[in-house]
Amino acid sequence: MDPTPAPPKLSIEVIKERRRTMEHWVKEACGFARELDWLGLPERHAEGSDERALAEVRDTVDLYLTRTLGTLMANIQVRALTTHSSDLLVDTLMRRTGDGADALRLMRRYYALHGDECEPDGEPCAESFPSMFLWDTYLRVSELPDLFAQYPKHLRDSARQMHGWPMIVSHHLDHRAEFEMVAEELELGTEYPLDVRPRKRRGAETPLLRHLEPMVWRLHVLHGTLLSTEARDGQKDFCERLKWSWWDPFDPKPSPEVQAILKQLTALPPLNQKTAGEWSRKVIVPLIMHDDAKDRETCTVEALQNIWRHRAVKSRATFKSRLHSAVTDTLKRFARPEEG
Repeated sequence: MDPTPAPPKLSIEVIKERRRTMEHWVKEACGFARELDWLGLPERHAEGSDERALAEVRDTVDLYLTRTLGTLMANIQVRALTTHSSDLLVDTLMRRTGDGADALRLMRRYYALHGDECEPDGEPCAESFPSMFLWDTYLRVSELPDLFAQYPKHLRDSARQMHGWPMIVSHHLDHRAEFEMVAEELELGTEYPLDVRPRKRRGAETPLLRHLEPMVWRLHVLHGTLLSTEARDGQKDFCERLKWSWWDPFDPKPSPEVQAILKQLTALPPLNQKTAGEWSRKVIVPLIMHDDAKDRETCTVEALQNIWRHRAVKSRATFKSRLHSAVTDTLKRFARPEEG
């Protein structure tokens, strides 16, 4: 009996051949499915008919095309984070423009590798990646009024979780009336963890609030996710339960210390003015102390620098105490009122 042949060595020629095979398969599959598009939906045909069977085969081909594309794009996106190929990096960046965090991450990678392309006068090129990102955002936001007019019911669930409604602010037009109408119609922010009503009654926005708000939103989403999946995933590794809610495969895994802090969420009630102190003490302040507080000389967050500069703050223990008071006070002013 012949021994099992050794697997082929991975070489450029092997990679090229596999790419040609995949490209050929994709073209053949797309052509096959396109030839059967005249059948329409499978449900239009009688059970057991050849037409229904063919339509179902066509849809199965499309399903495999979708899965192939998803797997390919996921792997390419991971590869783009470390590649030295400008072609791969640029193509991936162009496809990820709609996802702000991914696009910005890839932009930083591109400019770190290749520097900034400038005009002869030293100014950045007009068609830079940040410029294209800006135009993409502008064009999407400019279409929101039409989207709202046609699909207000479809938008309501998402709008309830948002603290604002994107609008293009014009130098020559006042859109406040339009904003108020949209906010009322979509019940804007009714499920956001902070109170999104006009804030003038609670004081002006502060550097600490600007620092806290993204963290509060992430914790709010994770809190709901952990509670809703606890019965199903209670025995699963906690770090796995954090995937996509707190971190994704493109970010470093949270440290054991951060995981221990986040576990506290499962025992917390929803965040509101009454529970602000508990959220501050058990989760928010520990996360800040772990990630952002650093020390007087190395802290780079404006809101935290302000606390470090207090004359009486001489140690991390004193800093932590002052931070807890400041965070609790801010959340009590800006969190949602206690329900009921």
